[in-house]
Amino acid sequence: MNTKKELKTFFTWLRNGTCFAVTWFLILELIVRWIFGADTISVANLTKTMIWTVGGVFVFCAVFTRLFIRKLGFTARLTIFMLAITFYEILFFYNIGIFVVTSYSYQWLLFFAIILGLYFVCLVIYGNYRKKKSELYTQALQKYQQERRTINE
Repeated sequence: MNTKKELKTFFTWLRNGTCFAVTWFLILELIVRWIFGADTISVANLTKTMIWTVGGVFVFCAVFTRLFIRKLGFTARLTIFMLAITFYEILFFYNIGIFVVTSYSYQWLLFFAIILGLYFVCLVIYGNYRKKKSELYTQALQKYQQERRTINE
């Protein structure tokens, strides 16, 4: 494995993911503030949003590049990512005051239902992708074998 290449990939993904995610969360913040009639967004709130967003992007990059985890496949990486990001989101929600009261079991149930739902959607999408790729590979292999038979005859 080329560590230098993986390091470059890691930092490229970190940069691109941070730009995308911070922009997306800023747009969401603006929408929420507009809905509730707030005229301003505090610098502290923007800073907190940016720091937590960069942390989430870091978790993604750490799991899906081969810099830290070298030999796992996509499904194992997805499982590790979903567990790590779930704990990270719980910390974030506690930090901003959501889920502070543990008696709101419906909030926790909804949160975990969304997480599990998204996890299974990702698995279904990956299963379909893998099935299509394996069919293409099988067709290419059969074509190659047929060409080899033709040449050898």
